[in-house]
Amino acid sequence: MTMILVMFKVAVFALCVGVAVSVIILLPVFLYTIPYDLWIGFQNNKGKQMDKKKEGVFRSAKNATKLYKAWILRKEPTI
Repeated sequence: MTMILVMFKVAVFALCVGVAVSVIILLPVFLYTIPYDLWIGFQNNKGKQMDKKKEGVFRSAKNATKLYKAWILRKEPTI
């Protein structure tokens, strides 16, 4: 009985750690890519950047950095 209780506590702890790590890593990435995602949505409505519809979270962050750099330097984005 004690072993089952210990295993249950370890499982709950592992779930809590997993949720905390997900929030700590993925929430800032999500907030960082919101303007990029909106820009891609507007570009898709214009018929541009159609290959960017289904990209991963970290690929979006990489492309968001390129877009923000282009915005800051007032250049045409090359993504």
